[in-house]
Amino acid sequence: MKASLPLLAAATLLAFGAGSTSVPAAPRPAAAGPTTMAALYQQFADALQQQDMAKATACLAKNVRLLGTTSALSGRDSLSTYWLKDSFSTTTNLKLTPLRSGGDAMMGYTTGYFSADLKPTAAYPAGGSVRGSYMLQSHKQGTTWQISYVHVAQVPVKANK
Repeated sequence: MKASLPLLAAATLLAFGAGSTSVPAAPRPAAAGPTTMAALYQQFADALQQQDMAKATACLAKNVRLLGTTSALSGRDSLSTYWLKDSFSTTTNLKLTPLRSGGDAMMGYTTGYFSADLKPTAAYPAGGSVRGSYMLQSHKQGTTWQISYVHVAQVPVKANK
């Protein structure tokens, strides 16, 4: 009986896969986003200046809100479709001037000024320039930072002559 106990234990382990050499790989985590608030703002600013919709959208939280010159928008898809796409199609030469940043371990903000050239449109056949201020609020989701609130204040467009 003593000799059959180890054999029974080995058979049980083999039956339940303990002796299997093909161990499934651990799932890989999703691509990590920015791990600091400063890195998030830099990544977002770079994406805006390069007019990279995918990178800019990746910086936004799923429930992000935008308040500003248009009606309020809510959600990553809405901001991507109605704000970023529209901005990228009508402006060039975006310049951001950061003014102040702050926060703690879980929440942060940055403020500043922006200016951009307006492409020619029906309303502004010679183009124009826009300028204003912005405020971004972000929060830490797990180990990455995401933008959860955007406020944009814009002065009237200055038309080119």
